[in-house]
Amino acid sequence: MERSKLKLTVIFLLTVLDLFLLGSVLMQCHQSRDYARTTQTQILVYLERNGIEVQQETIPWESGLSARPEDLADQILPDSEWPAQGLPDNCEVQPAREPATLLMDFVRGLSELGQTCEMIHGIQEGYWYSGEEDRAVLTPMWEIETDQGTFLLDCAQGLLTRAT
Repeated sequence: MERSKLKLTVIFLLTVLDLFLLGSVLMQCHQSRDYARTTQTQILVYLERNGIEVQQETIPWESGLSARPEDLADQILPDSEWPAQGLPDNCEVQPAREPATLLMDFVRGLSELGQTCEMIHGIQEGYWYSGEEDRAVLTPMWEIETDQGTFLLDCAQGLLTRAT
């Protein structure tokens, strides 16, 4: 009889522990979403203070880029050259920065280029291919269409250039 009471007590304690852990995970998920929303709001205010208008839906908050070899050819930006023989086996795909950081890099890059912009019309994600004979690098890029023209933002290093 004592053994069954002990088993029930252990089961009860494990159930309580599981419920506590579940609650902790749910609370962390909720806090993460709140943090992401706050970050998005703050970066939109930052852009507005710098005289740049953008719709929240325009910004790719979640990257749609894939690093799977079969998807890469479709994700190359139009101005980037794709190798005729395909990608080498040792192709490096660089990691991208967070969208909020990239938007700050965009504002800083405009200043460094001596450019201004009042509105971002669209942002297209893609990879920029650069390669040598046996080595290739795919750099995630944002092609940013503004009222002052199109810019390319290197998502790995945060460097902004004017599109040609």
